[in-house]
Amino acid sequence: MARDRFEVVIVDNASPDDTSLVLAQLAATSPLHLRHLVEHQRGPAATRNTGWRASGTPVVAFIDDDCVPEPAWLETGLRILLADDRIGLVQGNVRKPQDAPLGDWTLWRQVAGQTPYFEACNIFYRRAALEEAGGFDEEIGNYGEDAALGWSVVDAGWGRAYADGAVVYHDVEERGVRYHVKTGLLERNVARIAKLHPQFRREAFWRPWAFRRDDALFTTALAGLVLARWHRSGLLLVIPYLRLRIPPSDHPRRVRLFFEKALVDVARFVGMRVGSLRYRIAVL
Repeated sequence: MARDRFEVVIVDNASPDDTSLVLAQLAATSPLHLRHLVEHQRGPAATRNTGWRASGTPVVAFIDDDCVPEPAWLETGLRILLADDRIGLVQGNVRKPQDAPLGDWTLWRQVAGQTPYFEACNIFYRRAALEEAGGFDEEIGNYGEDAALGWSVVDAGWGRAYADGAVVYHDVEERGVRYHVKTGLLERNVARIAKLHPQFRREAFWRPWAFRRDDALFTTALAGLVLARWHRSGLLLVIPYLRLRIPPSDHPRRVRLFFEKALVDVARFVGMRVGSLRYRIAVL
């Protein structure tokens, strides 16, 4: 695609290092129509809103800083979006690098078709749809803000599509248990999205009353531990969760990993309980 047909906007979320200086130098030397902005409000929702609102294009494509696009990424996504005026968004193909090592707490993204999460690491929006939806949900801020926007666009009557040839490769990162505990507490945002967008609940949830099967098993195990105070048979309710979470016998960190995963499940449970109470919706 000719360089004069698109612009590139990079938004720095107030990095404490020399990111802003590096981006300024890049903008001055790049052959692309490139601008960089700084957003001081923390979180991807406000940062992405700053980026798309600063642009002047009828279509906005989002990609994250830990993703690398294939050469045909932009052109392919645009072709699918512009093929039908009724389409408001197009999800792209997200892959992990081949042979990337996977550990106990590895994080990456894979999108091989339409998903209910509308992952913003690779997605195209018609500007009119973005404006009608109001952009990313800044009350959520982080963790689910992209899903909330996608469903706002769909609920407004826009169609959605998938571009298999619009490929980006997402970094594979070992984030550690602390990161997963932190994001587990943000499960409250899932309750908010389910409350505001019932179709998200129908498409994303394992059951209407449980986001994941894992969450249901953890809640059942907790109930079993409580019941065991009065009757030992309550411990039978813990067995399915143990089968799910106990690592293989040859795992070098078997015991520690079990307790780490249980801690993440506690965080998810707490997060969803907070969200259920805040948004008055009963989900596990």
